[in-house]
Amino acid sequence: MLERITKEFFQTGKSFNGFLESGTEDEQERFRLYYERLGKKLSPEDYRIELTYPVHLLLFATTWCWDSKTNVPVLVRIAENSPNISLKIVNKDYYPFLIDKINGGEKVPQLLIFSKDFFYLDRWVERPTSGYRLYADVRKEYGWDKSVSDAFLKDYRKRFLKQQKELAIDLIHEIKTLLLRADAIQAATARFFQ
Repeated sequence: MLERITKEFFQTGKSFNGFLESGTEDEQERFRLYYERLGKKLSPEDYRIELTYPVHLLLFATTWCWDSKTNVPVLVRIAENSPNISLKIVNKDYYPFLIDKINGGEKVPQLLIFSKDFFYLDRWVERPTSGYRLYADVRKEYGWDKSVSDAFLKDYRKRFLKQQKELAIDLIHEIKTLLLRADAIQAATARFFQ
């Protein structure tokens, strides 16, 4: 997969608004709603991550996916408020062969982190750890039977929205940890200084 992601491919990625154009009006509205909500719950400084070296973030997402709708706006706000971060978004539905399967599924969103010269550094997948914990807790209550799927999703999403600010903060911390690690890797890599 990674050998197909070049600087040229990265440049074909879209901005947030460009990515949204691939979705329905309802999907676009939902993304914008979460984006605006996050702007009211957290300040630009909450999203800011200071890096010494530039990084390129390539985000695979879909317009129909709940985790994309709720997490992509956080990632966009991080990129908007942080120097040395360039973000491009690719609709996974157009490039399914570029996504690594995780536990048998094509999990989105997937954020790939590249150095300034497009050396792969790290990856983040789907939701923050606290989001996985929330999902698992609700799953324990409902189980995996298909007959409870609608009730499970409704309850999970309701609980998610009640905790949206805390989950966004957790996501910011996870991304910050990954990006500071990427910054340190670049600082410790001789090829950047030759």
